[in-house]
Amino acid sequence: MSSALAVPVVLVDDHQMVVLGLRTLFHNRPEIDVVAFAHDAEDAMATVRERHPRVVVLDVALEGSHIDGFELCRRLRTEHEDVEVVFYTGVDELGLAERAFAVGAQGVVSKGDSAADLLKAVLLASRGRSYTSPAFAARADLRDFEDLSPKQLAALRLLAQGLERKAIAEQMGVGEETVKSHLAEVRRKLGARTSAQAVAIGLINSLFEYEGEIAVS
Repeated sequence: MSSALAVPVVLVDDHQMVVLGLRTLFHNRPEIDVVAFAHDAEDAMATVRERHPRVVVLDVALEGSHIDGFELCRRLRTEHEDVEVVFYTGVDELGLAERAFAVGAQGVVSKGDSAADLLKAVLLASRGRSYTSPAFAARADLRDFEDLSPKQLAALRLLAQGLERKAIAEQMGVGEETVKSHLAEVRRKLGARTSAQAVAIGLINSLFEYEGEIAVS
């Protein structure tokens, strides 16, 4: 029986063996409760409406669906703001992680990564935190970050730790409006539409490491 505190998860993949493998992976993890699964986009939308998961784990490629995983993610995030998405994919292409974050995902994990990577991504997503596996970070579409001032980078790093603007201001010894200005400049220089996307860009380009520990043993 699942714990009341376990993260409810829906699995979406067009390959039944992948879904079976993930269900087996999460079966003995008290932190995760796989409440349902789906094999195509239409079924996934209906399943999420019915089961109200906290996290959806899905693939980019959804054979047999009229839309791909990116569009499914966008629709899920539009219709269910409290649902986070983690991509678990075998697709290997430059810029995939940034594209995933742009449509609202919180995590991107390669099917070649360890089970611990996927578990970490799901748990972080359930807390509203981003995760990109080392496989995608290594192939990230690198940008020139030299335009970021030390204070702007510091504000971004604190934001990545989950601090609110007031707490960032206290840590940096400046006013909230100054922090707001720093983060606005960060978004502009990185070409990010939101602060969450700016954090994601920083993560996949190894500007900073994750703070805190996620137990996966």
